[in-house]
Amino acid sequence: MKVRSVGYVGINATNVPAWRDYAHDVLGVQLRPDAPEDSLLLKTDDYRWRIAVHQAEADGFAYAGLELPDKHAFDAAVEELKQAGVDVRPGGEEELKARSVGGMASFNDPAGNRLELYFRPTIDYNFVSPHGAKFVAGAMGFGHVVFLINAEQYEQTQDFYVQQLGFRVSEYTTLGPVEVCFLHCNRRHHSIALARGPFTACQHIMLEVEEIDMVGRALDRAQDAGVQMSTTLGRHRNDHMLSFYMQTPSGIDLEYGWGAREVDEDTWVVSDWEGGDVWGHRGLESLAQGD
Repeated sequence: MKVRSVGYVGINATNVPAWRDYAHDVLGVQLRPDAPEDSLLLKTDDYRWRIAVHQAEADGFAYAGLELPDKHAFDAAVEELKQAGVDVRPGGEEELKARSVGGMASFNDPAGNRLELYFRPTIDYNFVSPHGAKFVAGAMGFGHVVFLINAEQYEQTQDFYVQQLGFRVSEYTTLGPVEVCFLHCNRRHHSIALARGPFTACQHIMLEVEEIDMVGRALDRAQDAGVQMSTTLGRHRNDHMLSFYMQTPSGIDLEYGWGAREVDEDTWVVSDWEGGDVWGHRGLESLAQGD
């Protein structure tokens, strides 16, 4: 299976209006005016949307979309999953319309996270940020997702992403007592990361911008808006990302960063690196443990 990117994510929210203000005033993404009444569709590039926020009874992660090149690749991937005994559910017309895709099928990873294979996304261009932000997306997808995985399911889940879905390991690290596996499917250093934890949850999602000053301006906007900071500004040692982490209205953290290095498949060497950052990111080890 050849996953092109993690193209979109869905987030459940008990307070969609708070997300509206957060997305516009802090993140600097574009809110689509044609989203369903109880949802938000957040646009960061030429794709019709990249993050969907849905009104729900509980906050948390809803789904992540894995983009495939075309219908042939999609059909082959679905059959591959079925042959492996995975319960694959075809998307109905309403789901295809909601996701703005030509075809879709959903399934769960071994830890229970909902994933959606899809192809032929709608591209409508005309992205305009209310704060002049420019996001690194396109062929590399929306950003990245980091899951805490219950320790009992960690190895099985890691094997599933690598052996069944075709993700490649970028590297491993340890943050305090927590082991993390970083996985890529394109040039982005990691589109998904899995952290061995006491329970399963989406720990954070990430948006990357094109200029360092865009991070600083977003940090100013977040502080002015009273957003709860989860870490200080810092720079990661492994992917070189300069970023900060903050809480979203759904409780999931969001990393907002710049400057991540990219994977060259011809020269990349998988490694284990010991935790820590070049500087900053105070509070990150507590986040990794789900504290």
